[in-house]
Amino acid sequence: MLVHTYMFGANPYESSSWMRVTVHIPDDLGPKLKQAAKNEGLSISALTARALEDYLARRRKKAAGSRLLGLIRRGSLTTDAWEELERGRIDDRA
Repeated sequence: MLVHTYMFGANPYESSSWMRVTVHIPDDLGPKLKQAAKNEGLSISALTARALEDYLARRRKKAAGSRLLGLIRRGSLTTDAWEELERGRIDDRA
């Protein structure tokens, strides 16, 4: 089992902007992670942070879509639905 401590934030040398997180991943995932980071020219921490950001963005988008469908099911495209669409668009830019 590969145990690696990752730091998330703007710069690993500015400890105030990074959070230390220890994760346990399956043995077979460790070499794949290292190779993917090398292929991308990133550190393991940077690749992991990027993957986590992508995952969280997809989750936010899926949740926004579910909320929007709920609004549509209750009637028509109301102001609330349009506001939900706009929030989703703003999240995509973040």
